[in-house]
Amino acid sequence: MPTASAGAGPRLDSIEIKVTFSDAGAAAAIGTLAPDHGGARRRVYFCEALARSRVPGELPLWNAGVILRLRDGGGRGGDVTARLRPCRRSRIGERWLDFRAQGPDSFGLTGDWSGEHRTLSASFTTDCGSDAVEAVASGAQPPSWALSERQRAFLADCADVPLGCEPLNVLGPVHSVRWDGVRLDHHEVTVESWTLDGPRPLRWLEVSERVPPEGAEVVQASLGALLRRQGLDPDPGEGPKTRRVLEALSLGARPARRIL
Repeated sequence: MPTASAGAGPRLDSIEIKVTFSDAGAAAAIGTLAPDHGGARRRVYFCEALARSRVPGELPLWNAGVILRLRDGGGRGGDVTARLRPCRRSRIGERWLDFRAQGPDSFGLTGDWSGEHRTLSASFTTDCGSDAVEAVASGAQPPSWALSERQRAFLADCADVPLGCEPLNVLGPVHSVRWDGVRLDHHEVTVESWTLDGPRPLRWLEVSERVPPEGAEVVQASLGALLRRQGLDPDPGEGPKTRRVLEALSLGARPARRIL
């Protein structure tokens, strides 16, 4: 697909349609949709700048549209993703619009669709290995240790808030089980369960389908109708998964680690 700098219209790599279930709805959806076997098990961590919070429970990076996520396990090694969501196209320069993948680094512009909520997401992912994720998660290394040089440059160029001025908190883990390539009628989807342990365990299930921008509205309507026919009741509006996870994790946050 041509990039915006090629003069053929703004770059948009794909649309990711998401349907989220939580609490009792997640349990019902897992029983109906998740395969009985397999699934890649991973641990998921997030970073937040809780020192910037003005009131308890505030999520400064999230509120500024910045999500920093680390994952390991599932036989896939480890990776770290810097995501801008919502993303303003005016902040993404030609250097990044022309970049797709090189070495461990990959960049994509995706439309995130959840119900009637639609936003642009810019994601820069680096394959860093499980050892790097474990070093950050354990506190042995700061989050910057898992970031590539390109990833740091992307954040410096495109994020609406500066990073590196103060330490970051590493939050997690969230336990994930992910099934790719699940067939639901004529849809091929990813089904992912997130579980957050604690005195009151929390669970979410997300069904997602990545499609070309052309015709995405038809696919979204079809997927929603298919899930409703199976008696499943998704969360209304924008899926609350990531924000609710961050809110829950921030309550038991560990000491911050400097990012850069």
